[in-house]
Amino acid sequence: MSVADDSEDEMFLIDFISIRASGETIKKAKVTFPAKNQYVIINGEQDYFDAYYVSDEGMSSDSLYHRIATPDFKFWVYPKDYKRFISLANHRHNVLMANRQKRNEVIKSDIYTPFNYDHIDEEIFRCFIANKTGMCEAIGTWEQFQKIEDQLSKICQEKGGKYCKSEAKTAKFAIIFDPHARTSSNVNVLKAKGHKVTTFEKALEYFSLTKMWNCENLAKFEKNHKKFMKDNYG
Repeated sequence: MSVADDSEDEMFLIDFISIRASGETIKKAKVTFPAKNQYVIINGEQDYFDAYYVSDEGMSSDSLYHRIATPDFKFWVYPKDYKRFISLANHRHNVLMANRQKRNEVIKSDIYTPFNYDHIDEEIFRCFIANKTGMCEAIGTWEQFQKIEDQLSKICQEKGGKYCKSEAKTAKFAIIFDPHARTSSNVNVLKAKGHKVTTFEKALEYFSLTKMWNCENLAKFEKNHKKFMKDNYG
């Protein structure tokens, strides 16, 4: 097979592998590079294969092996396997760089593409909270969040609606919690699924629950995150 195909797993027998972080050496290793992901399997143990760089460090002192270094490992590769190994490793590097470029393009698009949240109306009583991640000390606690969910459920039921614990097709509103997820791409995905979209703070204001959460801290966290993203990716 050609390495560019990436259609079959590639297997190597490697006499020595050095784990760069710990200095540990693995001897007589069976190394498999799965075709379907960016991992490496060493003697049955799977780990992410960071191909940020692939460095040919020349022959070993006894001239028996080629030494190939990556950020996490150094491989002593038999000469008969050298071309296949270096081609595969470089292919992994190219895939990683291409994926990073695509990710950066999405990030830049999110930074500069304007978007609007929906006006909150009575359809908010059929809702769910999207992106229940990103909790940290600066935002709040999961215990507080649980109390908010209990109140949302109670109020929605009283209004003849339903608060869904997870995403549901019947929900009219998606309420974005995670400040990192407040992007044009995420909002557009939720809208494409048929949901109106708003933020956690705006929903709490509509439900008269702002006393249960420090919304100013959440808004400040979002503002700082967006500034960080613009400074680093804009």
